[in-house]
Amino acid sequence: MAPSKRPAPLDPDDDDDGFHEDQSSHLSESTPGSAANKRRRISDVSSNQSEPDNGSTPPSDLDSDDDLDNSEDEAAATQALRAKAANQKNKGNEPAEFGILEAVELKNFMCHAEYFFKLGPLINFICGKNGSGKSALLTAITLCLGGKASATNRGARLQDFIKEGESQASIVCVLKNQGEAAYKPEEYGKSIRVERHFSRTGTGSSTYKIKSEKGRIISTRRADLEDICDHMMLQIDNPMNVLSQDQARQFLSSSSPAEKYKLFMKGVQLEQLDQDYKLIEEQSENIRAKIEAKLPDLEPLKKQMDSANTKLALSNKHDGTYRKIRELRRMLAWIQVQDQEKIRDEYQHEIDDANAKIAEAEHRAAELDALFQQADQEATRATEAFNLMVSQLELAKDEKKEHKDKIDKIKSDVSAALTEQRAIRSLITTTEQEIASTLAEISAEETRLAELDGGGAAARVHDLQQARDSLDAALDKRNTHLQQTPQLTEALEDARKFMNEAKEAKMAQQERCSQQRDILRQMQQNRNSLEAAFHPNMPNLLRALSRTTGFQQKPIGPLGKHVKLLKQEWSSILEKSFGSSLNAFLVSNKRDEKLLSDIMRQQRCVTPIFISNTQAIDTTSKEPDARFDTVLRTLQIDDEMVKKQLVIAHGIEQTILIPDMTEASRELFANGQPLKNVRRCYCFNPHSRQRGFVLMYKGRGEAAQDPIQQYDGLPRMKSDVEETIRRQQAAVEESRAQLHELEVNHTDAQARVSEAEHKLGRHKRESRELEIAVQQCQDRIETLQDAIKDDSVHDGKLEILRQKLEDAREQKAIHGSSFQDTVTPVDDLSRLSRAAHEKDEILEKQINRVKEMVAEAQIAAQKAGKKRAHDLGEKNAAMALIEDGRADRASLQRKLDEHLEQLANYVEQASVVCERINIPPDATYDALHKKYNRLRSDYDAFQAEIGASREKIISDAAKYSEIYNKAKKEIENLESLRDQLHDSLTERKVRWKEFRGHITARTKTQFTYMLSERSFRGQVIMDHRQKLMDIQVEPDITKRSGEGRSARTLSGGEKSFSQICLLLAIWEAMGSPIRCLDEFDVYMDAVNRTTSINLLIEAARQSIGRQFVLISPGNKSDIKMAKDVTAVEVAAPERGQARLAFAAA
Repeated sequence: MAPSKRPAPLDPDDDDDGFHEDQSSHLSESTPGSAANKRRRISDVSSNQSEPDNGSTPPSDLDSDDDLDNSEDEAAATQALRAKAANQKNKGNEPAEFGILEAVELKNFMCHAEYFFKLGPLINFICGKNGSGKSALLTAITLCLGGKASATNRGARLQDFIKEGESQASIVCVLKNQGEAAYKPEEYGKSIRVERHFSRTGTGSSTYKIKSEKGRIISTRRADLEDICDHMMLQIDNPMNVLSQDQARQFLSSSSPAEKYKLFMKGVQLEQLDQDYKLIEEQSENIRAKIEAKLPDLEPLKKQMDSANTKLALSNKHDGTYRKIRELRRMLAWIQVQDQEKIRDEYQHEIDDANAKIAEAEHRAAELDALFQQADQEATRATEAFNLMVSQLELAKDEKKEHKDKIDKIKSDVSAALTEQRAIRSLITTTEQEIASTLAEISAEETRLAELDGGGAAARVHDLQQARDSLDAALDKRNTHLQQTPQLTEALEDARKFMNEAKEAKMAQQERCSQQRDILRQMQQNRNSLEAAFHPNMPNLLRALSRTTGFQQKPIGPLGKHVKLLKQEWSSILEKSFGSSLNAFLVSNKRDEKLLSDIMRQQRCVTPIFISNTQAIDTTSKEPDARFDTVLRTLQIDDEMVKKQLVIAHGIEQTILIPDMTEASRELFANGQPLKNVRRCYCFNPHSRQRGFVLMYKGRGEAAQDPIQQYDGLPRMKSDVEETIRRQQAAVEESRAQLHELEVNHTDAQARVSEAEHKLGRHKRESRELEIAVQQCQDRIETLQDAIKDDSVHDGKLEILRQKLEDAREQKAIHGSSFQDTVTPVDDLSRLSRAAHEKDEILEKQINRVKEMVAEAQIAAQKAGKKRAHDLGEKNAAMALIEDGRADRASLQRKLDEHLEQLANYVEQASVVCERINIPPDATYDALHKKYNRLRSDYDAFQAEIGASREKIISDAAKYSEIYNKAKKEIENLESLRDQLHDSLTERKVRWKEFRGHITARTKTQFTYMLSERSFRGQVIMDHRQKLMDIQVEPDITKRSGEGRSARTLSGGEKSFSQICLLLAIWEAMGSPIRCLDEFDVYMDAVNRTTSINLLIEAARQSIGRQFVLISPGNKSDIKMAKDVTAVEVAAPERGQARLAFAAA
């Protein structure tokens, strides 16, 4: 039977049958006296009510009376309908996740130049006047999804649908593609865009483009479109699924009972099953004909077999000699095989020896490779350390040179300041000498004048001198006091600096506390997951790796997932010391590294990648004394490659763990030389077990110590979750205690700042008081000077002398102020000079120390480079030995393969003779062959007497028996196949009839329920023998008679309403997710149209997840809008003529 595509099977249990509670109530109240109005059996229907239909002819035995619908089926369907309605009264209509239309685009199609239909997921009404192009939507859907042009009844070929005046057209349907049952979502995304393009030119063929959600073309094959339609159950060719304008008019208005029956059978896909059963019957009939044709040929074959068996029986009387010959022939065949197998075993033994040597060489090469990898990393680290030291030396030299320039500048500034000080001091000395001489002159003059006025003037002169002495004392006290200002200011600045440092430390600790609390919370939330400790995109990366099949060997990682920490107290130190290695992945070759790197970039999760081989590494001989805990002994690693990488990269087998820092220093540094097989030692910080130190020896055997900061993050190594959480809680408490201590320090620093500010403020107040005292002294001097001036008004010499003295003192004060101004800069410059020289000495020592470290690093780099070159040479030599061994093994393998081919030929030839037999241990080929020739000569003489050889007789008997048995078996197989086809077909016919009965009952019940929405009463009349389907409807529910009226006696609106109820009932028996109907209300009045629209909406809501596209010539205002109802009113397109051109009257 030729294969044929079928639409997706129906699902009779689909939830689309459900109804709401208020609707189910109509079902129980549809007609008065329903108990008396049972539906009549189909046998009561006259066969002359409609014309016969020759379009669909089911098998005659499928139309027997026992297949007629009965009241039990209808009662069961009614109960199921009520149960569905009760179950779904609280359920809403939810859109389907896939298989429905989201939009339709038309370009130059029919009357549309360019139009875009945005469809809702559930109920869609396309409204518009006649000629507006509404029906083009359904035509476009049919054509775009693979339908034929003739199926639309709007044109015979695609060119007929191109808009007048245009050369090409296109249709686009956008299908929803979401949910778990989506079609290839990884390729198409959430929507599938199907395009069909066709033109007038050429052969008129069309092309398809099936695009993804992002517009990328996935396929252009029609077969792929058919696969999509089959997957989404889009029955585009089903005449009941997409009722075009003509089909809708024919079905709703003028279809006969035979046409209705034909459409019903096609719509529910029973006609396709019927045709398949016919093909099975034809095949069964063909098998029967073959059996009848082969039976006459069986008797001659049996006679040939009997004749050959008779000859064989006669020959068996003389087969003793033949059995010996046959046994010898078998031995001769298999003794040659045995001799060849001995040669094979010798080759295999040599290959096994070669494999052992290669394995030994590979093991040695793996050890040397590990040594080379370690030496290579050490050389790299040594070179980097040397380069770092060189750069540090250059930086130190640059810093010293820059500092030397500063020293020279300071020297120059000091020299200039001292020169200025000496010049000012000389001026002060000269001024002081001038003041002394002037004072002497004034004293002599005052003495002379005192003798003239009786001594009053002399007293005032004496008071003036005392006032001047008081002024000098006040100035000295003020200046001394002002010299304390820089110290107090500096103390305040230091206190503020200390307070800021304490504040920053407190804020940093607050941040650290917050981080520790966050880590604790994440630990508690992710108790059963390690992935939270790694990169946020790590789960996506791991899923991508599990889907990728291009690796020669699957990458291993992240490494932390393969490491379990046995002692939780070392978690923070080991996590910090391992760094990014626990996030890394391991691959075995460069190609896998590149592929993994590309995947990491795609997933935005880039971590380190290490290349390592699969050879295990033995660290037993390189580990320290058993009394020490090492990092390796503290870890449980479930992968040898991970262990090898951590050994090479971090030396975990030679890193010991000693909790107490004092004990660690004593163990490591007591003898002044490194412990055997110990590279470094980790110990705890005395103040916090979350931090620690690493103790080691550097290049020249110098003891060194570096801090290990606290690890701030979730643990990446597997561990005891509860113990880890408890330790994190302890870390949080410890962090809080440290925060409290820092808060106390900050408070003390604030108090220190307050004290410094208080001292500085008091100093400023005292400065103001001393300034007032100086001002008072100056006022006193001015008063005395005025009185003395009055005394000497008659004598100008004294006044001149006093003015000269005043000028000299002012000059001295100016020079003193200038000198004082130079004192502070000189002191500052002196301090800067001393600090600069001290720093210069420090920089010189640093340069010398860095030079020594550069020399050490250079020696270490050279030594590491030599060791790397040596280890590389050893590794290459070992690899050469492996290659030599492999070449020898390959040569032996080629010889073995050639010999195996020869041995297989021997075995094949010997197997033709017989299955393998045992050969006597002392037998040889020559001895057996000699004995065989002697017996064969005697047996041939015997065969000459009977006229045929023993082999010929046996061959003929076997051949004719095989021919007969084969022919007999073929006939038996055909009979068995015929019987199986007959039984299967019988069972399928019964199931077909049952399925038809269930669908019929379901359609009838649904039809009755739909009629009840408008208080109609009626029934579907189905005659499967005559292939007729009709309806009887009684619009007047008050009539007591159970008889209904034929559809032809109904009014136009009643007939259209009844036909819509029938269409909805049939739709409920179908499984397509999209249902389209064109101009369902063309012959309805306003009342029937409103009722029909409401009925369609309610029925659509009960069809959960189904999409409806309904074409109506009415207005958008006729539609009762809701959130699940989409109504589009299509405007009349431009057709090139706006008005008729009549001449003016």
